[in-house]
Amino acid sequence: MAQTTAATDTKKAHINLRTRAQDKELIERAAKLRGLKVSSFILPAAIEQAKQVLENAGMMILDDDDRQAFVSAFLETHEATPYMKRAIKAHKQS
Repeated sequence: MAQTTAATDTKKAHINLRTRAQDKELIERAAKLRGLKVSSFILPAAIEQAKQVLENAGMMILDDDDRQAFVSAFLETHEATPYMKRAIKAHKQS
């Protein structure tokens, strides 16, 4: 994944959360132990969870370089391998 994009992106979007006071205190204490602001503590976990949900739903999450490589590979013409030819033949016979 391209890391240069992440380094140059500016954070402009906001997410607001409502939570119980004890949950907020718990998160704040944990963030403080890690030396992080609350948002820096929460965001990586939320992003990872979102990626897992989308992946489990059958979606791929690609950065620009990976997306371009995928599209190029998909659109290029490829010669069928011997294994693919046998699989096609077996499928037609079934």
